[in-house]
Amino acid sequence: MAKSVSAVDGAQGVIALVGITLGAVPLVRWLIEGRHSGPFRWIFGEPTGTMGYLGPVLVIAAAIGLIALLELRKRR
Repeated sequence: MAKSVSAVDGAQGVIALVGITLGAVPLVRWLIEGRHSGPFRWIFGEPTGTMGYLGPVLVIAAAIGLIALLELRKRR
C-alpha cells in the first residue's frame, strides 16, 4: 500500500508542476505582458482574445481535477 501511495503522490506532484508550467505561469504572463510563456506557446500555439485566458484556465482546472481524482484513489 505504501508504494502505491508514494506513486500517487509522485503523479500528483508531476500534474501540479504541469499545471503551474502550462496554466498559472502563462495566465499571469498573459495578464501582465499580453503573451504566454514559451512552453504554453510551443504546445498550444498563440491563442488570442478570450482563448488567451481560457486556455490556461482550462489547463489549471484539468490539473486540479486530476489531482482530486488521484487523491480519491489514494484514500481508497
